[in-house]
Amino acid sequence: MQREMQKMTWKQVRDLVPDEITTVIFPVGTLEAHGATALGTDNYIPESIAQFMADEINALIAPTVNYGITRSLYGYPGSITVSPDSFKAYVRDILDSFVDVGFEQVILLNGHGGNNEVLKEIAHTYFYDTDVKIAVIHWWEFCDDVIKEVYGQDGGHAALNETAMMQAIDEALVDASEYDTDMVYTYRPGADIYPVPGSILLYTKDEGYPDFDITRAKEYQRKVFECVTDFAKFVLERWSMI
Repeated sequence: MQREMQKMTWKQVRDLVPDEITTVIFPVGTLEAHGATALGTDNYIPESIAQFMADEINALIAPTVNYGITRSLYGYPGSITVSPDSFKAYVRDILDSFVDVGFEQVILLNGHGGNNEVLKEIAHTYFYDTDVKIAVIHWWEFCDDVIKEVYGQDGGHAALNETAMMQAIDEALVDASEYDTDMVYTYRPGADIYPVPGSILLYTKDEGYPDFDITRAKEYQRKVFECVTDFAKFVLERWSMI
């Protein structure tokens, strides 16, 4: 069954929503520097999670919002940003359209940390205004225990976790030959730097360097997919009781 809305006709959507399908998955990311991985990392990853989970939760997948709030990595070639106000208004307009289509639940899969706070604010007011239930999942934060389970260490930005996910999606989207430890910067509290002096960002000292092991990357991807999907199932089940 086709799950991607942009590949469906309007009649196909009309016949499914809301009689047979009431949930939409909405990936949101941005375009920014990611070390040795593609600029679209924050878009590809939530899209891949959406494609895995759509059948599992009986949902359609909305097209991805590919531009978000890029701050610390703005200035690196290819990084794109929009203002928080523009982002907020645009995402909210899309969410409001989901109401008119007939969806009753939204699973918003966020791939970019710069979007977190605005998406949290949008989600609260959206439910309050429309009564459409919404869950915003920041996959890398939610699956923090998975990176430690598979690799025994913390992740970061364009680091072990995102690099592994991109390798598992398509090895052509990762160029290990471009990797250099000079690309790595470990965040230090008390310093705000624009642009940040490294496109691979670690949050724990000496943890999260990419290892480019495709076997472990596939294992990590599978566990992330299962982690997010199981949680979405749990949320939808609990929502059905309200």
